[in-house]
Amino acid sequence: MPISQTDIKKILFKMFSFRSLFFQGLVLITAAILAIAIASSRCRGHAPKAELILTNGSIHTMNPEQPFAEAIAIKDHRILCIGTKQQVSFFQGNHTTMIDLRGDFVCPGFNDAHTNILGAASKESPVDLSGTTSTRDIRTCVMPAIRDVVTNNPGGWILGAGWDQTLFPDREWPDRSLLDLVAPDVPIFLVRVCGHVALANQCALRIAGIDADTPDPLGGEIVKDPKTGQPTGLLKETAMDLVTQYIPKPSQDDYENALKLFLEKAGRLGITSIQDQSPILSHHVLEQFLAEERLTCRVSLGFPLSDELEAAKKSRSKYTGDMLRFGMLHGTVDGSLGGRTAALIAPYDDDPGVNGLTRMSQNDLNLLVLEADREGFQIGLHADGDRAVRMSLDAFELAGRLNPDHPRRHRIEHAQVVSPQDQPRYCHLNVTASIQPVHCIENMRWLEYRLGTQRCMSASAWQSLNKYHVPLAFGSDYPISPLNPMLVLYAAVTRKDTLGYPPKGWFPQECLSLEEALAAYTTGSACAEGTDNVKGSLEPGKFADLVVLDHHLFKISPREFLDTKVKMTILGGAIVYQEEKP
Repeated sequence: MPISQTDIKKILFKMFSFRSLFFQGLVLITAAILAIAIASSRCRGHAPKAELILTNGSIHTMNPEQPFAEAIAIKDHRILCIGTKQQVSFFQGNHTTMIDLRGDFVCPGFNDAHTNILGAASKESPVDLSGTTSTRDIRTCVMPAIRDVVTNNPGGWILGAGWDQTLFPDREWPDRSLLDLVAPDVPIFLVRVCGHVALANQCALRIAGIDADTPDPLGGEIVKDPKTGQPTGLLKETAMDLVTQYIPKPSQDDYENALKLFLEKAGRLGITSIQDQSPILSHHVLEQFLAEERLTCRVSLGFPLSDELEAAKKSRSKYTGDMLRFGMLHGTVDGSLGGRTAALIAPYDDDPGVNGLTRMSQNDLNLLVLEADREGFQIGLHADGDRAVRMSLDAFELAGRLNPDHPRRHRIEHAQVVSPQDQPRYCHLNVTASIQPVHCIENMRWLEYRLGTQRCMSASAWQSLNKYHVPLAFGSDYPISPLNPMLVLYAAVTRKDTLGYPPKGWFPQECLSLEEALAAYTTGSACAEGTDNVKGSLEPGKFADLVVLDHHLFKISPREFLDTKVKMTILGGAIVYQEEKP
């Protein structure tokens, strides 16, 4: 039976009639015991009842004030209580669903800070060129698609992605000749693995009106044969747009199928939030899935950075929900290291006449950032090379000086090479480093050849940035790289490829600890999108977004991360994925 406040007063009055120190001490002890009794009786009698309780787990909360817990109670999509089994049991009711985790490892759901979930949706069947090791392999992969188009879809396009010339003999760049003989009348457009260079055959170039006299567009390059002056078929950066404008846009069904497959994959991998940069045309499909209660992952939508901000303002007012929200304005400053289009301060070691490409001048970038910042938008800039990173930081610094009256949380995406003198500027300007660790282990094969050892010491310099207290946010860059968070964590803590090379890691001084890497994929990503008040860690009041793994990450070797599977993914207290029992 609950103890009333009147009962407490009577007891305390009698006890204070004794003046000895002994009894005064006893009073304090008794008062504490009574307070606990009242709290317990209130919890048992009046505590709200949870809809779901997970118990007997090894919960890594990512909350420094309460790092570990063994049980969690959930109600109305949010965490009601987290702590010991006894603490959480106060919230158990007659209709509470109970799940015994049997010691399983639990952490916040992964938040992928850089994806393009619908950018790969295509009306045509894309050809997967990943893993090809020669130009002959490319042709072999494309041939079945050519036969299909000729037979079943006259006038259709053949699209492909994933080729990487660094895997070819002598790192030979492909050209259109390997496609022109076998497909003179079928347009073909094959995108490099980085997404910043493409190979088009003569038919596609003809449709786009590209010939020897076509000038390079601003921020792009039409690669031409130095002897003949004719286009080789390689198009870099904005030059790709000359062709892509003629490629049929994906249909409603294409977008729906792509989103359905992505959501299934995200649930299976423990991803509960993404920060997306898919085409605006695809946003209506996300809205449809939300309306149909089929959206099983929270999405922050990215919009292009431009000088036309009225449409962005309307979208910012429109997308304000917990599941579908307006994110950032994203701009592209340079390209990729693999395509030699990342903008560098000094030339490429393997091509001394090239410094990369910038898509805009410093002045144009300053104006775009200044205006968007003045309107309170968050800005994320793609910058791979150290020159592009410096341009981005300069633009953010100028905006901070000229628009001093509001807080800001801008970001730089990728930043694979950052000059040591620019690393502390991130912290001073409160700029988040949005990083995709898998790029490091994908590129380390050839990066020293391309940049030289000295510059590679500041490539993927995660620990250096971390020591300057730069906010880190992890993502995958899907579909450029695999979506799997376990691969991301493995890359971050080892800097080794999946075969374990090099044995000590590539410039191992830049490795992160597992705690640091996990923070970057949970709290760091939430902070990057400005939602750290509602997600990123497991604590009362925040969304009940969490993942249950079959291995305790802190009790296994990093190599075993790659074999770790998700047993359960929970979004807002609802189970959106559960491992099938054998």
